Amino acid sequence: MEKIKIFLVDDEAIILKGLETIYSWDKMGAVVVGISRNPRKAVDEILEKRPDIVITDIRMKQMSGLDLIQEVNGRAEKKCLWIVISAYRDFEYAQKACELGAFTYLLKPIEDSKLEEAVQSAAKTIRQTRKSRRILQDYEHFIENNKKVFENYMVGKFSGDQIDEEELQEALERFGGKNRDAFFYRAVCMDFVRVFDEKNRQSVTQEEIAGFLEHDLGEAYQYFYFQNESGYRIMILSASREEYLVLPVLEREMELLKQKFSLELRYGISGTGRGIKGLKEAYVQAVENLEQADGKKRDMTELDQIRSHARTYISQAVSYVQEHLDDEFLSVGMAAREVHLNPVYFGRLFGRVCSAHLNNICWKRESDWPRNS
Repeated sequence: MEKIKIFLVDDEAIILKGLETIYSWDKMGAVVVGISRNPRKAVDEILEKRPDIVITDIRMKQMSGLDLIQEVNGRAEKKCLWIVISAYRDFEYAQKACELGAFTYLLKPIEDSKLEEAVQSAAKTIRQTRKSRRILQDYEHFIENNKKVFENYMVGKFSGDQIDEEELQEALERFGGKNRDAFFYRAVCMDFVRVFDEKNRQSVTQEEIAGFLEHDLGEAYQYFYFQNESGYRIMILSASREEYLVLPVLEREMELLKQKFSLELRYGISGTGRGIKGLKEAYVQAVENLEQADGKKRDMTELDQIRSHARTYISQAVSYVQEHLDDEFLSVGMAAREVHLNPVYFGRLFGRVCSAHLNNICWKRESDWPRNS
């Protein structure tokens, strides 16, 4: 285990020598890296040697312990923990030192056990801080090396209403991303019915498909690529000018994709939107365009299954709404999340089921109406 570095400051030579030699620093997991009888000179030594803990007297002729703390803290890049030694009559000074950030204080004469306890407690705090810092650095290093994965993930969460605009913008800017409100967006929603290479008789992975799109479009545009809750693959292209996002280019790309991988592929392409709001609008429109085109091809059996599932989801959602009517923050998004559906998709299901239900109530079969006598 790495030893904690200690620096000692006291203008009384006997006390300073006693601090350095009497205590078993090694057993405490520490090592003394410097001592000083002159607190003014100690400032530069502390800044140079960067100790983890400084133990200092509060009353000294050249400079008080309070001034020493302020001077070092104001100049040091790496903060250290301060253990202040004071006489009983200097108690108010010790309190002031703690206000300046001192870890603790010890009263003279110093008890061996109290000093060891203070050093070990400070060392524990330092090691925990180091551990947390390493974890944060590892996390940031991972994110930096997987920046595109992170961006795709966050845009996917935003599109699914799991984070808001501010959270997305903050996440994208944190690792060097540009302000997305200045960009234009167009989204493509893809539904891969069959992913099979007829020539090689091998399944084509989604990674290969994403790689193909990235190779063809990645250099010309910035993009996000993710899978939504409905299993659709989404590519959102962004550009600094709206005319760069021309529709024929994307339509041609979809056809090339189908040909290259022998795909049965359905897709929906949105119009253009601007800014973070426009990004979500493009996503929603692309999903809607896919599902509207797809719905024309569904047979009655599939529609019956969809209606059955929809009624189940809506029933669960209605129960949830009834239980939370007093919640002022109740929203469609909350109800959708309760049944694990995308809010946009849920809203359409709700509208369809309600419409069908009203039709059943208002329009009876002709045989049910009274006949004219």
